[in-house]
Amino acid sequence: MTTIPKRLKKEPLIEAIWQVQFEPAMDQPVGDLLPGILYAALRKDHPNLQLHRLPAADIPAHVALYDPNLRHIAKYRIEESGNPFLFQIGDRSVTLNCSKPYVGWNVFKSKTLALINILKESGLVPVPLRHSLRYLDLLNIEPAPDLSSFQLEIKIGGLDTHSKPLQMRIELPDKECLHVIQFATPAQVTLPDGLQSGSIVDIETFSINNPQSWQDVLEQLSQLHERSKHLFFEHIISQKTIVHLEPEY
Repeated sequence: MTTIPKRLKKEPLIEAIWQVQFEPAMDQPVGDLLPGILYAALRKDHPNLQLHRLPAADIPAHVALYDPNLRHIAKYRIEESGNPFLFQIGDRSVTLNCSKPYVGWNVFKSKTLALINILKESGLVPVPLRHSLRYLDLLNIEPAPDLSSFQLEIKIGGLDTHSKPLQMRIELPDKECLHVIQFATPAQVTLPDGLQSGSIVDIETFSINNPQSWQDVLEQLSQLHERSKHLFFEHIISQKTIVHLEPEY
Protein backbone atom coordinates (compact mmCIF):
# COMPACT_ATOMS: atom_id res chain seq x y z
CA MET A 1 0.00 0.00 0.00
CA THR A 2 1.28 3.48 -0.91
CA THR A 3 2.17 5.77 1.98
CA ILE A 4 0.08 8.91 1.62
CA PRO A 5 2.12 12.16 1.74
CA LYS A 6 0.98 15.02 3.97
CA ARG A 7 1.81 17.49 1.20
CA LEU A 8 3.72 17.85 -2.06
CA LYS A 9 6.39 20.54 -2.47
CA LYS A 10 5.69 20.60 -6.21
CA GLU A 11 1.92 20.84 -5.87
CA PRO A 12 0.10 19.84 -9.11
CA LEU A 13 -3.31 20.93 -7.80
CA ILE A 14 -4.70 23.87 -9.76
CA GLU A 15 -8.18 24.10 -8.18
CA ALA A 16 -10.16 22.62 -5.28
CA ILE A 17 -13.95 22.97 -5.15
CA TRP A 18 -16.62 22.19 -2.59
CA GLN A 19 -20.13 22.26 -4.03
CA VAL A 20 -23.51 21.87 -2.37
CA GLN A 21 -26.77 21.35 -4.28
CA PHE A 22 -30.22 21.95 -2.78
CA GLU A 23 -33.82 22.85 -3.43
CA PRO A 24 -34.78 26.34 -2.20
CA ALA A 25 -36.83 26.66 0.96
CA MET A 26 -39.04 29.28 -0.68
CA ASP A 27 -40.67 29.95 -4.05
CA GLN A 28 -38.43 32.90 -4.83
CA PRO A 29 -35.05 31.85 -6.30
CA VAL A 30 -32.45 32.12 -3.55
CA GLY A 31 -29.78 32.95 -6.11
CA ASP A 32 -31.00 36.55 -5.90
CA LEU A 33 -30.98 36.66 -2.06
CA LEU A 34 -28.02 34.53 -0.96
CA PRO A 35 -25.32 36.64 -2.65
CA GLY A 36 -26.11 39.64 -0.45
CA ILE A 37 -26.20 37.52 2.71
CA LEU A 38 -22.89 35.82 1.88
CA TYR A 39 -21.29 39.11 0.86
CA ALA A 40 -22.23 40.79 4.15
CA ALA A 41 -21.04 37.83 6.24
CA LEU A 42 -17.77 37.31 4.37
CA ARG A 43 -16.78 41.01 4.41
CA LYS A 44 -16.05 40.75 8.13
CA ASP A 45 -12.84 38.91 7.28
CA HIS A 46 -12.43 40.09 3.68
CA PRO A 47 -13.11 43.85 3.46
CA ASN A 48 -12.12 44.07 -0.23
CA LEU A 49 -14.63 41.55 -1.54
CA GLN A 50 -16.32 42.22 -4.85
CA LEU A 51 -19.71 40.87 -5.94
CA HIS A 52 -20.12 40.13 -9.65
CA ARG A 53 -23.34 39.39 -11.50
CA LEU A 54 -22.75 36.64 -14.07
CA PRO A 55 -24.47 36.29 -17.48
CA ALA A 56 -26.50 33.31 -16.20
CA ALA A 57 -28.36 35.71 -13.88
CA ASP A 58 -30.35 36.87 -16.95
CA ILE A 59 -31.73 33.37 -17.60
CA PRO A 60 -35.39 33.23 -16.47
CA ALA A 61 -35.78 31.07 -13.36
CA HIS A 62 -38.45 28.86 -14.95
CA VAL A 63 -36.12 28.14 -17.89
CA ALA A 64 -33.23 27.14 -15.64
CA LEU A 65 -35.54 24.99 -13.52
CA TYR A 66 -36.42 22.60 -16.34
CA ASP A 67 -33.02 22.52 -18.08
CA PRO A 68 -30.66 20.05 -16.32
CA ASN A 69 -27.68 21.93 -17.73
CA LEU A 70 -28.81 25.17 -16.08
CA ARG A 71 -30.38 24.07 -12.78
CA HIS A 72 -27.14 24.44 -10.84
CA ILE A 73 -25.44 27.16 -12.86
CA ALA A 74 -23.86 30.05 -10.94
CA LYS A 75 -25.53 33.48 -11.16
CA TYR A 76 -23.15 35.46 -8.94
CA ARG A 77 -19.48 35.33 -7.97
CA ILE A 78 -17.84 36.80 -4.86
CA GLU A 79 -14.07 37.26 -4.87
CA GLU A 80 -11.24 39.33 -3.47
CA SER A 81 -8.22 40.40 -5.53
CA GLY A 82 -5.12 38.42 -4.58
CA ASN A 83 -7.12 35.82 -2.62
CA PRO A 84 -7.23 32.26 -4.00
CA PHE A 85 -10.79 31.76 -2.69
CA LEU A 86 -13.96 32.66 -4.54
CA PHE A 87 -17.63 31.86 -4.00
CA GLN A 88 -20.24 31.12 -6.67
CA ILE A 89 -23.98 31.19 -6.02
CA GLY A 90 -26.93 29.91 -8.03
CA ASP A 91 -30.59 29.20 -7.32
CA ARG A 92 -29.81 25.60 -6.33
CA SER A 93 -26.08 25.47 -5.67
CA VAL A 94 -23.19 27.19 -3.94
CA THR A 95 -19.50 26.51 -4.47
CA LEU A 96 -16.31 27.40 -2.67
CA ASN A 97 -13.38 27.46 -5.10
CA CYS A 98 -9.71 27.64 -4.21
CA SER A 99 -7.35 28.25 -7.10
CA LYS A 100 -3.58 27.86 -7.20
CA PRO A 101 -1.68 28.23 -4.89
CA TYR A 102 -3.60 25.65 -2.84
CA VAL A 103 -3.83 26.57 0.84
CA GLY A 104 -3.92 22.99 2.16
CA TRP A 105 -6.77 20.89 3.50
CA ASN A 106 -6.96 22.38 7.00
CA VAL A 107 -7.47 25.93 5.71
CA PHE A 108 -9.80 24.82 2.91
CA LYS A 109 -11.88 22.80 5.37
CA SER A 110 -12.16 25.73 7.79
CA LYS A 111 -13.39 27.99 4.97
CA THR A 112 -15.92 25.32 3.96
CA LEU A 113 -17.20 24.96 7.54
CA ALA A 114 -17.59 28.75 7.81
CA LEU A 115 -19.56 28.81 4.55
CA ILE A 116 -21.78 25.94 5.71
CA ASN A 117 -22.57 27.87 8.88
CA ILE A 118 -23.59 30.95 6.88
CA LEU A 119 -25.83 28.88 4.61
CA LYS A 120 -27.41 27.13 7.57
CA GLU A 121 -28.05 30.36 9.48
CA SER A 122 -29.50 32.12 6.42
CA GLY A 123 -32.66 30.00 6.60
CA LEU A 124 -32.79 29.98 2.79
CA VAL A 125 -31.09 26.63 2.28
CA PRO A 126 -32.81 23.56 3.74
CA VAL A 127 -31.20 20.13 3.99
CA PRO A 128 -28.83 19.82 1.00
CA LEU A 129 -29.50 17.19 -1.64
CA ARG A 130 -25.83 16.37 -2.20
CA HIS A 131 -22.36 17.82 -1.81
CA SER A 132 -18.98 16.99 -3.26
CA LEU A 133 -15.27 17.69 -3.18
CA ARG A 134 -13.55 18.18 -6.53
CA TYR A 135 -9.84 18.39 -7.25
CA LEU A 136 -8.23 19.34 -10.56
CA ASP A 137 -4.54 18.53 -11.04
CA LEU A 138 -2.25 19.43 -13.92
CA LEU A 139 0.68 17.06 -14.55
CA ASN A 140 3.37 18.12 -17.00
CA ILE A 141 6.30 15.99 -15.92
CA GLU A 142 6.12 14.22 -19.28
CA PRO A 143 5.12 16.04 -22.48
CA ALA A 144 1.39 15.57 -23.12
CA PRO A 145 -0.24 13.33 -24.21
CA ASP A 146 2.30 10.98 -22.59
CA LEU A 147 0.46 9.22 -19.73
CA SER A 148 3.54 7.82 -18.00
CA SER A 149 2.80 9.91 -14.89
CA PHE A 150 -0.43 7.97 -14.30
CA GLN A 151 -1.38 4.42 -13.46
CA LEU A 152 -3.52 4.26 -16.56
CA GLU A 153 -3.60 1.67 -19.35
CA ILE A 154 -5.87 2.03 -22.37
CA LYS A 155 -6.26 -0.90 -24.76
CA ILE A 156 -8.36 -1.09 -27.92
CA GLY A 157 -7.66 -4.47 -29.48
CA GLY A 158 -4.18 -4.48 -30.90
CA LEU A 159 -4.10 -0.77 -31.69
CA ASP A 160 -1.37 1.45 -30.31
CA THR A 161 -2.96 3.84 -27.77
CA HIS A 162 0.22 4.98 -26.03
CA SER A 163 0.75 8.73 -25.98
CA LYS A 164 -2.39 9.45 -28.00
CA PRO A 165 -4.70 12.41 -27.23
CA LEU A 166 -7.30 11.29 -24.70
CA GLN A 167 -10.51 12.47 -23.06
CA MET A 168 -12.10 9.99 -20.68
CA ARG A 169 -14.74 9.94 -17.93
CA ILE A 170 -15.39 7.06 -15.55
CA GLU A 171 -17.38 6.56 -12.31
CA LEU A 172 -15.87 4.35 -9.62
CA PRO A 173 -17.49 3.32 -6.29
CA ASP A 174 -15.23 3.43 -3.25
CA LYS A 175 -16.68 2.23 0.07
CA GLU A 176 -19.33 4.85 0.94
CA CYS A 177 -18.20 7.23 -1.79
CA LEU A 178 -18.44 7.59 -5.55
CA HIS A 179 -15.62 9.09 -7.62
CA VAL A 180 -16.22 10.72 -10.99
CA ILE A 181 -12.82 10.80 -12.70
CA GLN A 182 -11.98 12.65 -15.91
CA PHE A 183 -8.70 12.66 -17.84
CA ALA A 184 -7.83 15.14 -20.58
CA THR A 185 -4.55 15.24 -22.46
CA PRO A 186 -3.18 17.35 -23.98
CA ALA A 187 -4.79 20.29 -22.19
CA GLN A 188 -4.04 23.96 -21.63
CA VAL A 189 -5.04 26.07 -18.62
CA THR A 190 -4.49 29.70 -17.70
CA LEU A 191 -2.91 30.00 -14.24
CA PRO A 192 -1.66 32.99 -12.22
CA ASP A 193 1.83 32.39 -13.62
CA GLY A 194 0.63 32.12 -17.23
CA LEU A 195 -0.58 29.56 -19.75
CA GLN A 196 0.46 25.97 -19.00
CA SER A 197 -0.07 22.72 -20.84
CA GLY A 198 -0.03 19.10 -19.73
CA SER A 199 -2.44 16.36 -18.65
CA ILE A 200 -5.42 17.13 -16.41
CA VAL A 201 -6.99 14.70 -13.97
CA ASP A 202 -10.30 15.86 -12.50
CA ILE A 203 -11.65 13.95 -9.47
CA GLU A 204 -15.06 14.72 -7.96
CA THR A 205 -16.08 12.69 -4.90
CA PHE A 206 -19.61 12.30 -3.51
CA SER A 207 -21.04 10.35 -0.60
CA ILE A 208 -23.40 7.59 -1.74
CA ASN A 209 -25.53 8.45 1.32
CA ASN A 210 -27.40 11.67 0.65
CA PRO A 211 -27.22 13.97 3.68
CA GLN A 212 -30.31 14.21 5.87
CA SER A 213 -29.07 17.28 7.76
CA TRP A 214 -26.26 19.82 7.79
CA GLN A 215 -24.66 17.70 10.52
CA ASP A 216 -24.40 14.86 7.99
CA VAL A 217 -22.59 17.21 5.62
CA LEU A 218 -20.09 18.10 8.33
CA GLU A 219 -19.48 14.44 9.15
CA GLN A 220 -19.08 13.42 5.51
CA LEU A 221 -16.69 16.21 4.56
CA SER A 222 -13.51 14.66 5.96
CA GLN A 223 -14.47 11.26 4.54
CA LEU A 224 -14.75 12.73 1.03
CA HIS A 225 -11.31 14.27 1.42
CA GLU A 226 -9.70 11.09 2.70
CA ARG A 227 -11.15 8.84 -0.02
CA SER A 228 -10.23 11.30 -2.76
CA LYS A 229 -6.70 11.61 -1.42
CA HIS A 230 -6.25 7.82 -1.23
CA LEU A 231 -7.57 7.41 -4.76
CA PHE A 232 -5.16 9.99 -6.15
CA PHE A 233 -2.03 8.63 -4.49
CA GLU A 234 -2.81 4.90 -4.58
CA HIS A 235 -4.47 4.53 -7.97
CA ILE A 236 -4.08 7.64 -10.14
CA ILE A 237 -0.46 8.82 -10.19
CA SER A 238 2.58 6.54 -10.29
CA GLN A 239 5.11 6.12 -7.51
CA LYS A 240 7.72 7.71 -9.77
CA THR A 241 5.48 10.76 -10.12
CA ILE A 242 5.03 11.01 -6.35
CA VAL A 243 8.82 11.06 -5.90
CA HIS A 244 9.16 13.74 -8.59
CA LEU A 245 6.60 15.94 -6.80
CA GLU A 246 8.76 15.90 -3.64
CA PRO A 247 6.40 14.45 -1.01
CA GLU A 248 6.55 15.30 2.68
CA TYR A 249 5.41 12.62 5.15
